Amino acid sequence: MWFQLKSLAKTTFFLQNAILAPVCFALMKIVAYYGFSHNCANFLNNIWVDSSIAGLWSATTTAVGIIGYQRYLGTLQYLTLSVISPSAVFLPIVGSAALLGCIGMPLAIITVAVFCHGFFMITFTQLVGYLLSMLACVASAALLSGIFVLCRKATVYEGLILIPVWMLCGIVIPVESMPLPARIIAFIHPLTSAVWVAHAQSFNATTVLAIVLCIVLSSVLLVIAGFMLRHAIRLATLNGSLNII
Repeated sequence: MWFQLKSLAKTTFFLQNAILAPVCFALMKIVAYYGFSHNCANFLNNIWVDSSIAGLWSATTTAVGIIGYQRYLGTLQYLTLSVISPSAVFLPIVGSAALLGCIGMPLAIITVAVFCHGFFMITFTQLVGYLLSMLACVASAALLSGIFVLCRKATVYEGLILIPVWMLCGIVIPVESMPLPARIIAFIHPLTSAVWVAHAQSFNATTVLAIVLCIVLSSVLLVIAGFMLRHAIRLATLNGSLNII
């Protein structure tokens, strides 16, 4: 995976997305707080973690075309014919697309510190929440890449992936402020549970439940993604229906 991360970091598109998304998200939140006459220094902790997670998810959405990008590099047919399991071959590739968003974490912290004129302590729950966000994003990247390989027309909806998850996971609007139906839908995605943990003031039964829910949902997404990738490889090697070989 380290090799894949270095490769993506050398590509302007992926690097630009990983850098600009968290910084712009942080600036928008800061402007919003100032617009409502709030002192953003009182919200430093939430702004940096929300912006960092926003950057992770923005990087995750690039995974929709990461397998197709391997075709552009000329390596896809060799990866497809590998004797190693599809999950072991492609998970590091799609996972690296999501984890490249970790570049945005220090940038979000610096942006918040500079424009909010304050310093803050990173809490243990925020670190746990961010780690869970990484897990949720890697699992989501695997699922998205599988969907977009099997359903070519799904690329039409690529632009609709970013904003809805931002809106529902709790980094724009607190989940507890949403209507009940929206709250139920939001918690179907593991990133919402991760954000919930990151926003928690302390560890309690609800926080532990959110951690378990995030891990379980992420595991489910990874299992589904594994089945989809194996099915895609079978279609490519037996039927030649994915234009891979």
